[in-house]
Amino acid sequence: MRLKTKTDYCIRVLIYLQSNTGKARIQEIADSYNISKNHLSVAVNKLAELGYIHTTQGPKGGIEFSQEAKDRTLAELISQIEDFEIVECFDLESNTCTLNPNCKLKGMLSKATSAFLGELKNYKIKDLV
Repeated sequence: MRLKTKTDYCIRVLIYLQSNTGKARIQEIADSYNISKNHLSVAVNKLAELGYIHTTQGPKGGIEFSQEAKDRTLAELISQIEDFEIVECFDLESNTCTLNPNCKLKGMLSKATSAFLGELKNYKIKDLV
């Protein structure tokens, strides 16, 4: 299984913000990881939308970790960002696979995804640092 770049960047932002006190700027985080500010901005917007970080605009603005998010699980975060429709048949609306319902792969992948998320339920956002 491969996580999207956006998910990776979201996790990096949460690690950075928990490791550094006070507000940070997106450019500062992008520079520290040597990644695109524009791509990182997409991740920051998603984290703000989901309540993992607080954003403040203006000259004294920046982003900071939301302490309320520290006890949320990695499984919750990743589930909110990732699309776990690994194969076509996971999406009932667009499924055109002729193997369905006799295909056993769907069940195997579903169990694997559940096991992946099940393991990540054991880790909280605060455990990243």
